Amino acid sequence: MKMRTYHICLLLLALVVISCEDKNSYILKGNIKGLQNSEIYIVSSPNLQVDTIRTKSGKFTYRGVSPTVEPLVIYMENGNAWMTLWVQNGEKFSVTGDANYPELIMVKGGEINKLLSEFKNENLSLIKEKCELRDKLNARSEHLEESSISNDAQLSSQMKNVDQILKTRAQDFIEAHPSSIAALVMIQDYILDIENASDIRSFLDLLAEEVKTNPLYEKLYTRCLKDLQTKVGQPALDFKLTDTKNDTISLETFKGKYLILTFATSQCEFCKPEYDELLAIQNSFPSKELALLTIALDENKEDWIQLAQKEGINWTQVIDSTGWASEMASLYNVLVIPCNYLIDKNGIIIGSKLRAENIQTILNEKLKTKNNR
Repeated sequence: MKMRTYHICLLLLALVVISCEDKNSYILKGNIKGLQNSEIYIVSSPNLQVDTIRTKSGKFTYRGVSPTVEPLVIYMENGNAWMTLWVQNGEKFSVTGDANYPELIMVKGGEINKLLSEFKNENLSLIKEKCELRDKLNARSEHLEESSISNDAQLSSQMKNVDQILKTRAQDFIEAHPSSIAALVMIQDYILDIENASDIRSFLDLLAEEVKTNPLYEKLYTRCLKDLQTKVGQPALDFKLTDTKNDTISLETFKGKYLILTFATSQCEFCKPEYDELLAIQNSFPSKELALLTIALDENKEDWIQLAQKEGINWTQVIDSTGWASEMASLYNVLVIPCNYLIDKNGIIIGSKLRAENIQTILNEKLKTKNNR
């Protein structure tokens, strides 16, 4: 009798321990087909803890801790593919899908994941078409040929069409679920255009107050504000930098002149064609009217110095060895390069994220092109 009572006590204790573990952690089970690399990386918020998991035929189990609702990112194929789910202690989650279509990996568990998976299911064919178009465009960009230009234009047009349909359906979703974090995810995944982030402002305004306390809202709102601050008509943001001649420069340095502010790196292939265009613009106007300033996001200063000598870049340059962590790049909302701004004599932005040829057009109008300096 005593032995039986002892066993019952052990069983009850085990149940209590399991129950406590369930409340203080969550369980994630996965079954992801098509993995070429059996290792996946799970990154949990907010401390960005990284756990490496070895899958077996795409299957895995993971126990994590998240006292509040937080995003969990699963990176696959050496980080070339990823998907996000939302987790919280005391719940069980499962992910199923194909590594070739990470946007279509479905999640069970939790209200946010349920809503997002429902949206994916309802738009399955569209999302799959978008993935396939993106992969075709990426493959073509690696093998640039003259004959493929028209095909690329057609693929890009198809992609824009699919994006627009998904954007419209995401808008409907946001209006239907303004009190869910899932609406925030929709804004990030389907509405946000990194080049025109201020366009999401009206959608952020639709969200309930409790959703606005989420860190993702703060991230999107900050990106929106940065975009607004660098739009045409806004005062250019001031700075204080040291150039390659060891002189201290600021916005005031260029007062009374038009300023072309450019961001580039020595490794940027798309930047190289613009250097000749910028040199031509520089030679079209007198130096008392126009100045150029390039912020080189090069961690290795010698890389930029060599490129500048090769390309004949002779205007003011600043080499920011923090690279993409550059405060200047963040200040001017630089997310892709080349990135060019045109600032007038009074320090007002009159051209935002322009190509060099567009800068020439604006300056022709403003300064009535002069053939020599």
